[in-house]
Amino acid sequence: MHCNCFIKSRTAQAAKPQPKQSTRFLRPVLAVAVLAAASLAQAQATELSALWGDGRGGYNNTTLAVQTSPVWTHALAHSKLDVVLEASVGQVAAPSGSAHRSLTHVGLTPFARWWFAPQTALEFGIGANVFSGTYLGGKQISTAYQFGDSIGVLHRFAGSPWTLGARFTHYSNADIKRPNPGQDYVQVRVAYSFQ
Repeated sequence: MHCNCFIKSRTAQAAKPQPKQSTRFLRPVLAVAVLAAASLAQAQATELSALWGDGRGGYNNTTLAVQTSPVWTHALAHSKLDVVLEASVGQVAAPSGSAHRSLTHVGLTPFARWWFAPQTALEFGIGANVFSGTYLGGKQISTAYQFGDSIGVLHRFAGSPWTLGARFTHYSNADIKRPNPGQDYVQVRVAYSFQ
C-alpha cells in the first residue's frame, strides 16, 4: 500500500506540466530591460535607430535601439570624445533549424565615440545582452547571457535629424560556458535624432 502511494505520487509529479524552456529566460530579459529603462531615465534619450545586417552562414540580426545624449564629453584639439548609453531589442535568425530559428535579445551598451570630423565619428562599445534561448539554428550558444562588442562609423547629415552608419557586432559569452561559437554581424544603421 505504501509502495503504491509512493509510485502514484511520483507518477503525478512526472505528469505535471513542466514550464517551457523560454519562460526561464524571461527573468534575465526583464532584468536587463529594467536596467536599461533605469539607465535611460537618468540620461535623456535623444536618438532612435534601426539596424539590419547579416552574419556568416546566412544568419541575420535586426535591432531597434535608443541612445541617450552624451553622459560624458571631452574636447580635444581638433576633435572630441563622448560616451552615450544604448538600450536595444532585436532578433537574430538562422537560415535553418525550424525549432530554434530565431531568438530575441535585449541589451544595454555604453558607446565611446570619437568625433574626428564635425559630423563623423568612430564608435566602440561593450555591453550586456540577454537572449531568449541558447540554440540558434544548428548553433548552441550555451548561455542566454552574451557580451556584445561593437565597432562602427557614423555620419550625421548637417541640418538634418538623420544619421547613417555601419557597425560590426560580435556576441559571445567569453567562454563562461562551452561551446561558445559566437555570432558576428555587419549591420547598416539608420538613426533619427530628437534634438
